[in-house]
Amino acid sequence: MKKGKRRQIAVLIVLCLFLLRPESVESSKSVQTQTGEVTELTWFCDFPLWEPEEWSGEADSGTGAITEATGVKIEYQIPEENGDSRLSLMLINGKVPDIISVEDSRMIHHLIAAGEVWNMQELLETFLPQSHLLTDYPQDIKNALISRDGGWFGLVGNLHSPDNQRLYGMPENFYRQLQRSGNDIGIIWNRALLKRLGLSVGGPRTEEEVLQAFRLVREREVTVNGIQVTPLLVDGARYQDTTLEALYDFFGAYWLEEDGSYKERIRTEGGKHALQFLNGALRQGYITPEQFMLKPYNMGRLLNSGQVLCFIGDIRHSGIDPEEWVSSGAILSGDGSKPVLGRSEDISRETMTTFVSKNCEYPEAAAKWLDYMTSPEGMGIYSEDGVEIWWPLLNEDWYYATRQEPDRETQAWAQLLCAFARLPETVVYDRARLDFPLAQEDIRELETAAADCISGHLNRVLMAETPETFETEYDGLNQALEEAGIKELEAFRKIYFMNPN
Repeated sequence: MKKGKRRQIAVLIVLCLFLLRPESVESSKSVQTQTGEVTELTWFCDFPLWEPEEWSGEADSGTGAITEATGVKIEYQIPEENGDSRLSLMLINGKVPDIISVEDSRMIHHLIAAGEVWNMQELLETFLPQSHLLTDYPQDIKNALISRDGGWFGLVGNLHSPDNQRLYGMPENFYRQLQRSGNDIGIIWNRALLKRLGLSVGGPRTEEEVLQAFRLVREREVTVNGIQVTPLLVDGARYQDTTLEALYDFFGAYWLEEDGSYKERIRTEGGKHALQFLNGALRQGYITPEQFMLKPYNMGRLLNSGQVLCFIGDIRHSGIDPEEWVSSGAILSGDGSKPVLGRSEDISRETMTTFVSKNCEYPEAAAKWLDYMTSPEGMGIYSEDGVEIWWPLLNEDWYYATRQEPDRETQAWAQLLCAFARLPETVVYDRARLDFPLAQEDIRELETAAADCISGHLNRVLMAETPETFETEYDGLNQALEEAGIKELEAFRKIYFMNPN
């Protein structure tokens, strides 16, 4: 080939590569900015209600200041739904995000067992041995994570423990009570609609009173802005983790039966009662099947429309104006069962955990960023962008220790979040009993089989058209769970439930 011809081909190849260069990539990358080289890391979170603003590189923004201090810029990856499925697909395709924050316990176990994430101790000692996390990350939290995961692999959310409080100091009494009694999920009532219906300003409490309130809305055909009021709103596509869990609590679904046997809550009398309550509400038209598919954005719009009387689900992340709502604490069961509430006053039991992927191309940058984001300076700067209420790396003890005198809005939030714990009828138990350790593969397979079985049968149970059909479908669910090995799983979990330490 002639030299001139080869030169032309080479120029064409270079030109094609330039034109075809990707504008963005899914993995970490380094880019050039006016202030120097910045490493871009992807941050995945499976919690759909976290909606941070796009990471800004502007120097006068909180995130811009963090980029200036760490050399890291973040690209958020927060799916609106099915976060665990999206992450599973990423794992299969080998496109794992750099930073991973997940609350799904099965996904946490998988990430660790499959070797997809760094051991935090190893990461920091290798790439940032001077990190404050190696010396001041609370030992009691670390011990709990080691017990749960078989090692220190991640940083837990809503960080709270005695060791952590010794570092940041005790908060004022108001915030201390909020820490002790606050519960994210529960039941709330629209104040204006309660008044309009002539109901108690604190909201109905007994099961009979609650159902009567729903009937009133239907019988009177109450409307707001020409739209018929929804008597009860469930928590959309997240209802299994929020609405159903709240109802389990309300109707006394506890893992230990009177005979001492251990059962998963859906198989207890209280669990069955919770399903019956939802089924009855569906059959009476108090809730609609479409509610179970709503996404967070639609949930927020409905709750702020003034057209919902009652909501059962995740209160803290609902996006409501707390002063427009009141919590009655719980629904007191018609059969006399006491409501139950799991609390951990001494140590955070948050499952949301943040990891660094072994797929991360720049682990040193990830370590430096995590170190800064968990420092008082980094947390304070990130809070400037209005995300301090909740985010995966929130240090709860630091947050409450730095709060000023509560305003009306904060006091309203406290009423909503603490009403359940303050209800005289509520029976409190130690949530530490539910911190099951990282199980062997066969137990993890049983956990997956049971969860898939529930997901596959639950719709038929809830949508049963008659009480008789409900009984048939519920029995079918129980039978399917037993065939999936639920009793073996319950036997394994009972050991740790009875001996949490």
